[in-house]
Amino acid sequence: MKETKKITISAILSALSVAIMSLGALVDTVDLTVCAVASLSVVLIFVEIGSPYTWFSWLLTSLLSAAFFPHSFVWAEYLLIFGLYPILKGYIERLPRGVWFLVKLVYFNGCMAALLWLVRGILGVDFFADTDFSLFENVKVFGSVPLMVAVFLVLANVTALAYDWFLAIMLRLYVFKFRDKFKRFLK
Repeated sequence: MKETKKITISAILSALSVAIMSLGALVDTVDLTVCAVASLSVVLIFVEIGSPYTWFSWLLTSLLSAAFFPHSFVWAEYLLIFGLYPILKGYIERLPRGVWFLVKLVYFNGCMAALLWLVRGILGVDFFADTDFSLFENVKVFGSVPLMVAVFLVLANVTALAYDWFLAIMLRLYVFKFRDKFKRFLK
């Protein structure tokens, strides 16, 4: 494939990702779903074009989303988790099977901590500020962690594993069902 075609396809898929993420910026309740769907473009670029273009597409989509939707967290979610993870997944799964599962969980928890720090530290929004903890005020787990925070972390890890599973299924679907149909455009 020619260099100009690689750049063009990467730019088109990046623009498509930003357009998809605009829905997440407008409707806050679908931001995670929108980021997951937008990250499929990174998977396509990784499979069909290769590594340097995947990194550029992730960065371009993240920067454009931050520029167009600074009022929404959709760009931060894409930058730290959903846009970067499909790239790293290809490298992580080259490790032995037992190791990559642990690396994925460490990555997701690190990204969640970075996202919470970004939201609280830079944007000045407390993630749990609007949550009513009155029922669970005195309930602590592991000594000092409030129950609702612990539940949130457990659900975030379950969601991360579901997202990993979603990416694996979408990748198989593309490779086995649709790749041959797109091959003529990718020559």
